[in-house]
Amino acid sequence: MRKFKTTVFAGLAALTLTSALLTGCGDQSVPVAAGQSKDIANVSAPENGSQITVTENGNTVTVSAVGKVSVVPDMAEISFGISTEDTDVKSAQSKNSQDTQKVIDKLKELGIDESSIKTSYYDIYPQYDYDADGGNQISGYNVSTTLTVSDLKISDAGNIISQCVDAGINNMNNISYFCSTYDDAYNEALTEAVKAADKKAEILAEASGKTLGGTKSITEGYQNTTYEYRNTKSASFEAAAGTDAVIMPGETDVEANVTVTYTLN
Repeated sequence: MRKFKTTVFAGLAALTLTSALLTGCGDQSVPVAAGQSKDIANVSAPENGSQITVTENGNTVTVSAVGKVSVVPDMAEISFGISTEDTDVKSAQSKNSQDTQKVIDKLKELGIDESSIKTSYYDIYPQYDYDADGGNQISGYNVSTTLTVSDLKISDAGNIISQCVDAGINNMNNISYFCSTYDDAYNEALTEAVKAADKKAEILAEASGKTLGGTKSITEGYQNTTYEYRNTKSASFEAAAGTDAVIMPGETDVEANVTVTYTLN
């Protein structure tokens, strides 16, 4: 079950009552000189430093707002590696390939689809010993393979890590978290952002001596999809006995940004 905790932030990015001369000019503003208006009122919003300007022909107000929903990620992507050493480069490489295959076999045994297992890094580099007479001398080679495993349920991630340690991984690189209910959370944040814009616009319209009319335009702002999870595949298996690695995904925020232009009466 998804967990939502809603918080709303509204910020007035630009509140400008535009001239009727703007018709057909897109989002570009045409400045109106003070001498061209008989009725000019400036209303400041001390809380965020924003300002609204009302002119004789001006009849719009533009507000920016943010809606935020807190979610608990339920999917994970894990990056871990197998590092081997030997005095001969071919021996080090052969040993690394064997150990890596053991880890891949274990992942498949745990129900991980092959398409969710990716070799994301591979490296061979020499190791040196310093000799006072001969300088640095190659003493051996290190071969490193990094596997990235995706489409994992958070509830299974700890057990998968522990069993892969038993299978041969000796480097833990990173865990990334995702939310399978991201779309629902984002839509809720989007709804809250529009509500926040409505409220702010009503306050500013009243402060300028006018009443809020209908919505003239609405634009969705930047969307951060870092926690968006799209793949529908996930491993399902019975955990083996033993101590699982402790995985705590914490809580993250899904935000939506909107800019809304309203008519004023």
